[in-house]
Amino acid sequence: MESEPDLQSIIDGAGPITGLFVLLVGIAVVLLWLNMNRQVKKIDKNLPAGKNESRVNAELNEIAELEEESIDVSSDPAKSEEPHDPKG
Repeated sequence: MESEPDLQSIIDGAGPITGLFVLLVGIAVVLLWLNMNRQVKKIDKNLPAGKNESRVNAELNEIAELEEESIDVSSDPAKSEEPHDPKG
């Protein structure tokens, strides 16, 4: 059991090093976040859409139209294919 004091001193000595490491990682994250925000603000909002962006927008529009149609059908029972039986 003589190794217990040695183990305790190692654990106690790791506290400041661990705290310094966590502090440095936190500072790095903050600096990366600030740099990312600066770069995003530099992007020109008037850039034309690329090929992929146009295709994605078209697909999203189709999905939105389908969802609107399904909402219209579900909210108006007269448009639905099955008759509505209030008795369930």
